[in-house]
Amino acid sequence: MASIFKRLSRLWTCEVNTGTDVSPTWVKVKGLTKLGLTIDANEVDTTDFDSEGWEDNDTTFRKWALSIEGFDGFTGPVNAQVDDPGQAWLKAKGLLTGPDAKVSVRIYRTDNSKGYSGLATSNWKGAGGEVKNMEPFNCDLTGSGLLSPFTYTP
Repeated sequence: MASIFKRLSRLWTCEVNTGTDVSPTWVKVKGLTKLGLTIDANEVDTTDFDSEGWEDNDTTFRKWALSIEGFDGFTGPVNAQVDDPGQAWLKAKGLLTGPDAKVSVRIYRTDNSKGYSGLATSNWKGAGGEVKNMEPFNCDLTGSGLLSPFTYTP
């Protein structure tokens, strides 16, 4: 019997498009310690008298969300910090509302290049923390429409 190997969670990566739909510029969101994709279904009970005593259901809609967490990051010397471009994009979009808060996002595994892409609303959760901690980075991305399977090609 063949062994079943388990996948490591740390092999996921997240990128946001800081360019346009016509000319995309995909930027990795660095410093992440947690990435969670959730997909929920809206199920409707379609049981009728012809169901022979068995409940029947159909999924009529789906919704998705991506929750990312990590450490607020920068490069360069302390006196000339350059914010992580991916985090900076999500923070800027996370302060806006309506269509201005939308971001194109894709996540994929770095070991097999399989993942998902979609349009989402950026909901950056703010800054701060306790005196002995590092500055956190937390952002929820709420799906806006279709979540599509995606294969990363370098």
